[in-house]
Amino acid sequence: MIRSLILAAALVLPLAAHAQTPANTAAPASAGFLVMDGERLATEATAMKSVFDQMAKRRDVEAAAYNMALDRLDTEFEPIRQARATMDPAEYQKAVDKYNGIKAQIDGVLQKVQEDMNKAGEKAIEQFNTVATMVGQQVRQDRGISRFVDGSAVLYIRPGSGYDATDEIIKRVNAKLPDIKVDFPERPKAAATEPVKSTVKKK
Repeated sequence: MIRSLILAAALVLPLAAHAQTPANTAAPASAGFLVMDGERLATEATAMKSVFDQMAKRRDVEAAAYNMALDRLDTEFEPIRQARATMDPAEYQKAVDKYNGIKAQIDGVLQKVQEDMNKAGEKAIEQFNTVATMVGQQVRQDRGISRFVDGSAVLYIRPGSGYDATDEIIKRVNAKLPDIKVDFPERPKAAATEPVKSTVKKK
């Protein structure tokens, strides 16, 4: 999802920006348009790689915490599950309801973390897209060329007809965003709950 958003912005925003360039801008005889490979811009820019790396690490940490919490809950509930045949049905259902309530809290924490991650990632992407758009405009102005062409849509470029600006854009973006950081909000905590206790019917 994040990569697709970057790719869309990398391709659309600079293309839209060229409309602001005066129509009479003279292009060098050696190149009639600029080629930009949006996919490379999205995957090779060091700044965006740092975002992907941070997101992946955060997901690993949260997944481990989530699985650990579920394992603990299941371990606490196992005696009740095994004693179901000897328990009063109402007491067993009460224990099940408590189990489901605790699990819902654990799930809620994970969902909140995912929402925070998405917001933080979107903020970093917005920053990246703003800089990438500005860089694209600067490259156009420096080259005196008003048009960008999506590199993935170009099957053949006649030598001298277009200039591939991808490397130049990536270099400039990285220079302006040497280390985009994704600032994740503090991990929410589940409400304190007592462990599920076994209520076995005495004979």
